[in-house]
Amino acid sequence: MDKPSTDLDRLRTEEAELERRLLEVREQRAKLERRSRPRATDGGRPLREILLELLAEARVPLNSLLIANVLRPLQDRTIPSTRFGTLSNDEVKSFDSSRAKPVYLCHCLTHDQGQAVKRFWARSDWPLEARIIGPMTGRILFLEGAAWIIRLACAAHDGRLTAANPDTLNYVAADQARDAGLTVQRGVFPYEDWLKSITDLADRHRAEDDRMRAAAAEMLADRLSDRELLFGARTPLTSLPGSKPGWVSVDER
Repeated sequence: MDKPSTDLDRLRTEEAELERRLLEVREQRAKLERRSRPRATDGGRPLREILLELLAEARVPLNSLLIANVLRPLQDRTIPSTRFGTLSNDEVKSFDSSRAKPVYLCHCLTHDQGQAVKRFWARSDWPLEARIIGPMTGRILFLEGAAWIIRLACAAHDGRLTAANPDTLNYVAADQARDAGLTVQRGVFPYEDWLKSITDLADRHRAEDDRMRAAAAEMLADRLSDRELLFGARTPLTSLPGSKPGWVSVDER
């Protein structure tokens, strides 16, 4: 490799590292700003930055509707549904361009076909198995998202977090608890009781779901490109003889 190419590769590596560090600094700054002045600072921030920050805090994939519902009371910000589609396309275009980003917004993948579940958002720096959707994963992710919102409402109630509208955030949390199957009394917000019940519900199927997601991640990592592992297979995967444990031909009787 000649020297100009070596220098160019080194500069690209340095640029990617600087962008990664800048993103970390922005996330830390935004977290502090949101706690102190959510109305003054978050309204004009790019949605991409906000989603990366929310996902880093939640530590689980979040669906578009949940994100939109929590951003209104949390940051007094309304997100049109079409904005999520535009953001998804922007991330794909950015990945396809010559300038790489340290972290991408990406989607969850179906466990068997590797296709994007675009309503669920994740970060590209998460393990692949954290972004797999299996038969029980949707329910578990719903419960984990509900627990995240309840923790936000509890933090706002205790003064550990400044929300634009903490009362509305409480009711969003109550709606999540009710949708999880819990009994909810109007105007009463037993955060810890809700969290315990939701954790117990999620734990019923977590071990089985984790095993399935790990196996699916191993299979998809062998069959999909780096781009498809972030944004989904362009076409459904074809099951070949021996490609899955217990594979049976359609011709067998």
